[in-house]
Amino acid sequence: MEYTFEKLPAPEQIQKLFASVNWESAQYPEALVRGISQSQSLLTVWDGAQLAGLMTAISDSSMNVFFPYLLIEPGYQGAGIGREMVKQMMDRYAHIYRKILVCDADKAGFYEKCGMECRNDQRPMLRIDPPVFPPIQ
Repeated sequence: MEYTFEKLPAPEQIQKLFASVNWESAQYPEALVRGISQSQSLLTVWDGAQLAGLMTAISDSSMNVFFPYLLIEPGYQGAGIGREMVKQMMDRYAHIYRKILVCDADKAGFYEKCGMECRNDQRPMLRIDPPVFPPIQ
C-alpha cells in the first residue's frame, strides 16, 4: 500500500469511493471533488492504481484542525489502513491544539482506539443544506 499526500485521485475515483461506502456525498460529485481538492491536506492510499482510501484535513494552521473525511474502500477495511491514516494525519498536525472530527456513533470506538475522545461537555452542531454550485472559473 502506498500512503501519499502528493496524489489527487481522478474525480471518478473519488465519487466511486464515496459511493462504495454509501456516503450521501457521492450524490453530489462536482461539490465533492471540489471540496476534496481544496482541502488543506489530502492523504490517499493506493494499491497500485486502485484508490483504497482517503482522509482530508482543513486547518487554521495554529489552533484547530478538522478532519471531514476518512473513507476506506470496503474490500480494504479491517487491514489497519484507517489507523495508519489517522496516525499520519495526527503526526502532520501534532503542533495543532484542537483536533476535531464528527463521526457516526458506531464509528466512535475506532477513533477512541486512535487516541481521540468523545467529549460530553461539547456537542457537534450541524446544518446540512443541498450544495449550491457556483460557476467554475
